[in-house]
Amino acid sequence: MIKVSASIVVYNEKKDILKRVIDSFLDLNFDKELIIVDNSPKTTLKEFCSSFNNIKYIFVNKNIGFGAGHNLAFKNFSIQSDIHLIINPDIYFCKNEIDDLIKWFYISSDISLATSQVLNTDDSIQNIVRNIPTPISLIKRKLYIDYDEINIKLNQIIDIPFAHGCFLVFKTEVYKKLNGFDEKYFMYMEDVDIFIRAKKFGRTVINTNYKIYHKYRKGSSKSLKLFFYHLISMCKFFLKYNK
Repeated sequence: MIKVSASIVVYNEKKDILKRVIDSFLDLNFDKELIIVDNSPKTTLKEFCSSFNNIKYIFVNKNIGFGAGHNLAFKNFSIQSDIHLIINPDIYFCKNEIDDLIKWFYISSDISLATSQVLNTDDSIQNIVRNIPTPISLIKRKLYIDYDEINIKLNQIIDIPFAHGCFLVFKTEVYKKLNGFDEKYFMYMEDVDIFIRAKKFGRTVINTNYKIYHKYRKGSSKSLKLFFYHLISMCKFFLKYNK
């Protein structure tokens, strides 16, 4: 049987939101394990997470960021998985959809990283695929001049530059070779970076035959603090790839 590991990184997450994604994952028909890394200041979610089977809860006692949290989870799985999922706490999905996606991905030896169609909670399409950003493209996006989104049709498998990291499907061996996310990014741009690096090990694609639901919260456009994190990560990204 295919073995699947998954990690979720949370910060002061609501229990009802988290329960929905946990239930989605635990419903999958595989040998599986989920680790939740809690970057929150308090262990509010510990007892809640402990009430589920096949879940390990790790309290960090400080906010180490998105990528570092997922990397910490990856080091603590008890199973040796074939497929590794990066999951946002604000997504959910139907069992049959993701069961079939994982089966397809498992036999697709030329693909290192994949994602699915992402829908808003009202069933409208969330355009998560974009070109690799440039300083000008990001300025245009922040000024609402050009979103630089790539529209992908339904029922196709297509190579993509990168997609937002709310739901990423890796060959576990690829994630290991990549050493996971680059932890220089506290938040934001780590998904762009890992797509670029994953291309060395195979195709990076979206498969719109399958779907998940995502409650897109647009944190950096609503919070000055998160916008600052986004700005810092952008600078680190452009320094890394424009030497």
